[in-house]
Formats: sequence, structure tokens, C-alpha cells
Amino acid sequence: MSSRLAVYSVAAIALLLVSIGLAAEQDYAARFKELREQKADAQIEPLLNEWREKRPNDPDAWITSANYYFNQRQVMISRKKPQKGDFSLTDKKTGKQAGSISFEPEEAARKRAADLLQQATTKFPNRLDIWCGLAFILQESGDFDSELATLKRMVAYAHDHAAQLQWLKGEPLTEPADQFLAEKLHSYSLYYEKKENPEDDKRFLQIAMFGTEQFPNLPYAFNDVAQYYYVSGDKKKAREWLEKASKVDPKDTLVLMNLGNVCLKLGDDESARKHFEEIVKTDPNGEYAQEAKDALQKLKKK
Repeated sequence: MSSRLAVYSVAAIALLLVSIGLAAEQDYAARFKELREQKADAQIEPLLNEWREKRPNDPDAWITSANYYFNQRQVMISRKKPQKGDFSLTDKKTGKQAGSISFEPEEAARKRAADLLQQATTKFPNRLDIWCGLAFILQESGDFDSELATLKRMVAYAHDHAAQLQWLKGEPLTEPADQFLAEKLHSYSLYYEKKENPEDDKRFLQIAMFGTEQFPNLPYAFNDVAQYYYVSGDKKKAREWLEKASKVDPKDTLVLMNLGNVCLKLGDDESARKHFEEIVKTDPNGEYAQEAKDALQKLKKK
């Protein structure tokens, strides 16, 4: 078994004015794209400033601006081994690897991007993609406290305005708001879980615990909390949280799989068998069915 559990954006005149406004907004977007293709960097920032000034109620003006600043990079040459996306440097004399060239975010530009999206969350609070974009930038900046605070503000607003929430391009959510938000919180917590170090595991737990408080009728965060305790070595505590998750959704096969595996670790083969059998019964051709069947075969040999 793995050392970690599985874890789970008056008529004619009025219409004419609207069409003129849309055309102007589209012109800004088209001009921005054109300048990017021409690599006319000196003209881009003035254009973005004008776009936000002339069209302050156009979310794309703020999103495009933030993306522009966030994606700015500076060239860094070092002796470090190249990582994904880096270029390798080779010593001409020896032919051996001598270092790497990487493209690191510019801190000032990244802060500018975060500031713009922070302003945008107050102008367009129903746009969850803007909230999530801000949280992502703060996460990439290593500012966990601000990231968590942003996620909390997003959830608080969403609870009070569920019917008005939108995602990318202003489209309505394709699933219930609670489901959507719980999955988003899970994705942010998973970022820290994958780092596999004690400090980030605690950050993972903070987001997961917040999820259990805000979405007690969904299993994701409960499973995440169980993951934290399992990795920490407290398998009894992990089982308690998995049982809470299973109580919330008795048919969730990921939770059942984790429960079965934890019960095996604790020496409770009978409970493990019940959980594996429930997986096969609930979803015989599903993602965890074969793993459950294999576990049941091993139990038969005991």
C-alpha cells in the first residue's frame, strides 16, 4: 500500500450602445493580442492601463492585465541542474553539464498581478475564476496566509450569493455551488499535500479542516484530513475521519478504499472486507473495483 492515501473556472438605441461597448472591449483584446505577437512590450502596459480606465466594468481588462504581469519572467543562469522547462548548459571543454538557464517570475510583476486581481474580487465578487486566480498567484508566491484568507473570503461570499456565481468568461457554474467550491478547496490543499514535507502537510490540513467546516455534507475534505493523520502515523485518527467521510457519502468508493486499507493496517480484517465488498457492490467496474477485488482475494488466503 502507498505511504499516502488517495486524494481526490429603448430597444434599438440601447442595443446599439451595447454593441458599441462590446466592440470596444473586443478591440482592446484584439489590440493586446496584436502587440504581444509583435513583441511591442513598450506599448502593452499603456494599453492595459487604458483598457481598465476606459472599461472598468469589463472583467477581461483586469484578468488580462493580471495574466500579463504574472507571466513576466526574468532569465536566471545558475549552476543548478535544469528542471522542467529549463535549458541545460554544457561545459565546452569537458562536455559535462555545467548548469541551467531558467525563467523565473519577476516578484514585482507577480505582486502587481495579485494586486489587480485583489481589486477585481471587489468589483466582480461573483466571478469565482478571479478569486481562484488570486489564490493561485498567492500560492505560487509562497504567501499561504493570504491564500487561505482569500479562499475563506471567496467561500463566505459564495455562501450568500450561490445563485449569482460565475466561472470562466462569466459562464454559470455547471454543478451545485457547494460541490464546485469543495472541489476547488480540495485542489488547493492537494498542492501542499504533494510536497510531502511536515510544514506543507500542516497547510494541507488547514485547508482541509476549513473544508470540513464549510461543506460538512461532502466527503472530500474529511478524506483529506484522514490523509493528513495517516501520513503523520496516526492511523486510528485517520480511520475516524474516514468513517466521518463515509457517513457523509456511504457510496464514495475512494473513501471506502481508503477505509479498507486503513482497517488492514490496524489489523481489522473483517471491517476491511466489508469495505472492499461494498466497493465491488456499488461500482463493480469502477476505478477501485479491481483493487478491492485483489484485496478480497488476499484476505481469503489469510
